[in-house]
Amino acid sequence: MEAKIREYEKFIECEVKRDMTEKEKERLRDYHREMVGNFQKERMIHLVVMLFFVVFTMIGLIAVVWTLVVMGVMIWMLPLYALVLILVVLTGCYVRHYYFLENHVQGLYKYSEKLYKNESI
Repeated sequence: MEAKIREYEKFIECEVKRDMTEKEKERLRDYHREMVGNFQKERMIHLVVMLFFVVFTMIGLIAVVWTLVVMGVMIWMLPLYALVLILVVLTGCYVRHYYFLENHVQGLYKYSEKLYKNESI
């Protein structure tokens, strides 16, 4: 998805700079609106998934802390510790990916403004 957004950013930047007829501008505005909508849907899906990962990670961390405080380190709890470690890493990856999506989709809004104001960048 990151590569697709970067590719689209390059495309729209080049398209906004070139001279176009009014019909071409209208087609570009429609296409841009559709693409931004698609990226917004993708961003929303990743937000929901990220929030689930955060909730499960927090539950896992609470369980690990509780078992360590109440029982100490137990060998038979190693699968829980490994699961929580995996969840922490995956949550970090999801936060980074969502951060990328959020910033780049917001960056596409400036092109929307330029297209509707008929300005070049």
